[in-house]
Amino acid sequence: MPDRRYTKPDPVAEDVIVVPDELQADALAAKDSLTRTSATKYSKAENVLQPKAFVVVFSNGEVREKNYFQWMMYHCASLRLEFFSDPVSPDDMLEGVRSKKEEYALTAGEETPDSYYLVTDVDHFYNVILRCQPDYDSEGVKLIVSNPCFEVWLYYSKRDDKFEGFVMPEDPLKLSQEVKRFLNEHIPGGCNPKKAVFDIKANIVNAKKNYEEDGSGIPVLFATNMFRLAEDVLPFIEDEIEKVIAAQLAEK
Repeated sequence: MPDRRYTKPDPVAEDVIVVPDELQADALAAKDSLTRTSATKYSKAENVLQPKAFVVVFSNGEVREKNYFQWMMYHCASLRLEFFSDPVSPDDMLEGVRSKKEEYALTAGEETPDSYYLVTDVDHFYNVILRCQPDYDSEGVKLIVSNPCFEVWLYYSKRDDKFEGFVMPEDPLKLSQEVKRFLNEHIPGGCNPKKAVFDIKANIVNAKKNYEEDGSGIPVLFATNMFRLAEDVLPFIEDEIEKVIAAQLAEK
């Protein structure tokens, strides 16, 4: 049965985005029906704090998505976030999602009900997303979709234009690859997903500004509804983000 308490070891000086190697190794080693990246427990002084929100994120992206949520998982006492990944299509993930929901339902509280999200790219899954969307809706899992890929969300952490100057590739199968290249070329130094969380407020504004859906409710090209998940978790991570930003400014 999942332990919902959050404990934190004694404070140590570290880069705010660094997760200890042993924790990363444990996360990679933890396998279930979906690959689990476990949140650490969190404590302050002698007290054990109960998180105010419990969020479960499923994703078929294994690297950038996991890196984006990593800081939230290890540094925010008010939020307990679990991340599970499996590099398959959204419909192939459905049984694993149902299984995890049943597991967590055993400890769900009425005052702070669990929130579930599936983070996926449109990429070549458009028809699959349409087909399985009713099933996720019935399970109470919110679909978070980026078109064509998660890098669209990362782009809007730094830019508010809708990929101005992007040249569509002749081969549609290379669209996501070209989006990633475009991001690296138009954002100095690229966009580190582990640091993008600190721009979450601007990220929400920029993504909403450029958001459109097609007739089926799927984000159009260069749109992402990831801002919906971001808005849901922001109240539980905002204070910690502000502390990090203030500390960085004080060092300058």
